[in-house]
Amino acid sequence: TLEGKKIHYTSTGTGSHTLILIHGWACDSTFFSEQIKDLSSTHRVITLDLPGHGQSASFDKLSIDLFARAVEAVRLQAKAANPILIGHSMGATVARQHARLYPKTAAALILLDGSIFQLPPGEQDRVRWSESIANLAKSFGPANEKEARERSVSVFLSNMYGDNTSRELRMQILRKVLATSPSTAQGAMLAFADLSLWREDPLDLPVLAIRAGKQQPPREADYLKGLFPRLQYKFMPGVSHFLMLEKPNEVNAEINIFLRSNNL
Repeated sequence: TLEGKKIHYTSTGTGSHTLILIHGWACDSTFFSEQIKDLSSTHRVITLDLPGHGQSASFDKLSIDLFARAVEAVRLQAKAANPILIGHSMGATVARQHARLYPKTAAALILLDGSIFQLPPGEQDRVRWSESIANLAKSFGPANEKEARERSVSVFLSNMYGDNTSRELRMQILRKVLATSPSTAQGAMLAFADLSLWREDPLDLPVLAIRAGKQQPPREADYLKGLFPRLQYKFMPGVSHFLMLEKPNEVNAEINIFLRSNNL
């Protein structure tokens, strides 16, 4: 529980190290269905539904801090000492925030096409960026008509698919995201607009960042290296944002290589 409300999680497998898998915006723990069987053969694997998502309880106000505290509540309940946090998309932002709030708790971070951005340098530009996120969040909220809201979600997701993303997978993702309540979709997106999240404080722990897409973002590896001095960076071309569903074997292999190389 967190603040007296239920946080749903699962635990599979055993091992000397625990992996905690953290899903992205408006998703749920089932987005890691292709990782559990493989990774749980050598590790204990925990998945959770963040507040307002999946089978977890709704909360009045969502924030990345709240999500990180939910991860910590699950960690404590599951008695998972020094876990490796694996975050997809927004889940990577949550994993980073957990490492800030609970230093020396996580043994490592794995960021799957993580939403960790380099914001514009000027204060006014940062404010405008934050306002644009807040406006985007409104388009997913309950104040909009159902059809307009669903259209906004569909357009937003379409920008995340690759040329090889099957129609079946696209529809599966869309159905699951639309099953998330509008208030949660709006609140979780709005959480990104908090400019305090984007301070550039380094975190000294092993980090694997896997970036997917048509082309590698310019200078991203250098930027992330400044945030995570012990970074290993991997670019997977031609794979969509939902890489763990689209190319599970390749993603699982990269995770396992990283874990072995760090004796985790």
